[in-house]
Amino acid sequence: MRSASEARTGDAVVQARRHLDLARTQARGGSLERAWQACLDAAAIARTLGDAELLAEAATALSDPSVMWRSAAARQALCLESLAMLGPAAADGGEPQRRREARDLVRTHLEGLSTGWAERIVPAEPVDGADAERRFAVLQTAYLRSIGPAGVSDRLALAYEAIRLGGAAADDHILAWGWHWRADALEQLGLRIDFDRAVDELGAVVERMASPVWSWRAAAIRASIALLEDRVDDVGPLGEAALHAGMRAGVDDAELFDLILRSALARRTHVGLEAVEREVRALIADAPPFARGWLAEILLADGRVGEAVDILHDLARHLDEIPENVHEWLVGHAALAELAIAGGDRETAARLLGLLRPVAHLHATGPSTTPYGGPVALPLARLSAFLGDGESAARYAADALSRAEAMGAPWFAASARALVSPGRGALAPLSAREAEIARLVARGRTNREIATQLFLSERTVEQHVRSTLHKLGLPNRAAVAAWVVERS
Repeated sequence: MRSASEARTGDAVVQARRHLDLARTQARGGSLERAWQACLDAAAIARTLGDAELLAEAATALSDPSVMWRSAAARQALCLESLAMLGPAAADGGEPQRRREARDLVRTHLEGLSTGWAERIVPAEPVDGADAERRFAVLQTAYLRSIGPAGVSDRLALAYEAIRLGGAAADDHILAWGWHWRADALEQLGLRIDFDRAVDELGAVVERMASPVWSWRAAAIRASIALLEDRVDDVGPLGEAALHAGMRAGVDDAELFDLILRSALARRTHVGLEAVEREVRALIADAPPFARGWLAEILLADGRVGEAVDILHDLARHLDEIPENVHEWLVGHAALAELAIAGGDRETAARLLGLLRPVAHLHATGPSTTPYGGPVALPLARLSAFLGDGESAARYAADALSRAEAMGAPWFAASARALVSPGRGALAPLSAREAEIARLVARGRTNREIATQLFLSERTVEQHVRSTLHKLGLPNRAAVAAWVVERS
């Protein structure tokens, strides 16, 4: 006998399929707008259920070319969202045939609107400057309303329209915003190839514009990509270059974005945490309550668990007050997962699990000018393990590993890999990278030898060793070696 939850899920799937049947009927009768709306209704149900194959079916239900071109922007966006939810193809081919077929069908439909993986932007009729500005103002308003995880597909469609409009009006300012919006959405979907192309297109427009403000934005994106790729030696110089560009351009938020980048780097390397903490404390003094989660992340990285958990207890009372249409919603909830686990707060952990589960296919990102926060599946794996659901934890960890590797994010991939193979990778409370280096220290490797073996800089290895000593309260490398041996 089915449980009540299974019955509700089954009923929802039946309802979605009714929408898709209606869509096909409407399309055959020539009611193209109604047909597409029925597909969107089915897609909304698929998102709620987290059903990737059903979302793919909604994206590909209508194959008539006139339907496809009529809703080109929205259709491309839904195809890309479907690919993100389906996730990367399994390297060993070990995935259900239905998922593999769904991915192939979505790609086929996307190619119908594209040239290979590079989406073709359908040219618009020429537009004069004044009309372009009015139309772009409407797009900007719609974009602001769609910020948040639920609006990622809408933002892709709006980016497409902005790029078309900018090209038609020969307006590089509108073009730049279109490519910037597109990069932001693609990063949240974890589509790295398309994200890189959008960043390259944005860079070409910025170079042509010679705009100081846009030069700052492009520089900030480059710095954030360096952190995404775990090129920690490059983050500092690139961040400084972005800050100087922002200051020259008179960007009010240039210092804030620089602090966000530096705090993310400090949490990863455990270098400079004290200085960053002072700056963050001063900055958030008059900020909304949930901004204190940023400070709690720094305290947790510094090993001050008690102070971080005190902040969590206060934030837990305000979880429902965090607006869903802000960039901080996804990034903030993903970060709070670590705090809930550190504080042993099962109630908050369960609430966070419920909030994040519907967006498991996304990545914790804000604008691409800010640091990438990894696959949402990673905190879901940790929350599931903490709450005793080993089966879900294993599934989310494998998904997080696949998505992090596809995104080219080695630090997050290492964290997920430690969850997939905990017996081999975990040395709590060390991160996956710290544990890897600690094991090599125990084998008598020098920093230079470790750097060569792991394809890291010697400075990065030194930072990880320093962080390990700090976390464990140990005096030297010999003590680290003894600590590792005790746990092997």
